[in-house]
Amino acid sequence: MANNSDEKKDGLSVQQIENFGKKYRIEIFFSLLLIIASCFSGPFYGTAWSVYAAGLGGAIAVWIPKQIGRMTLAIAHFCLKQQKVTRIVIASIAIVFAIFIPPLVFLFLGFVGGRSLHRHVTDCKKTCGHDDSHHE
Repeated sequence: MANNSDEKKDGLSVQQIENFGKKYRIEIFFSLLLIIASCFSGPFYGTAWSVYAAGLGGAIAVWIPKQIGRMTLAIAHFCLKQQKVTRIVIASIAIVFAIFIPPLVFLFLGFVGGRSLHRHVTDCKKTCGHDDSHHE
């Protein structure tokens, strides 16, 4: 079978991979960060500490959603306003935390999850006619 240059090759080109990486940079970073934190959680702390940290973060965020929302938004704005080199340093520090202090990553994940849960329930209550807006 002759290799014809007109035949389509299987797989992705380097350009396609680069474009995907540029388009989904944040999603790729957080996915890798959580995978790294999950892998290193067991050997250093035991998985229970990460579960407790996520639960604690979620519970705190449900009780003080405005403060958690402002904190996470401020962190995101701070990171995204930085120059590329500084963002790489911040990402590297986050990866070091994911390796050596994974429960801290899960605490932050719990904050974001608890805040998101609170927001969705509040929005649903407004839609269903159970408006308790004094909590928001």
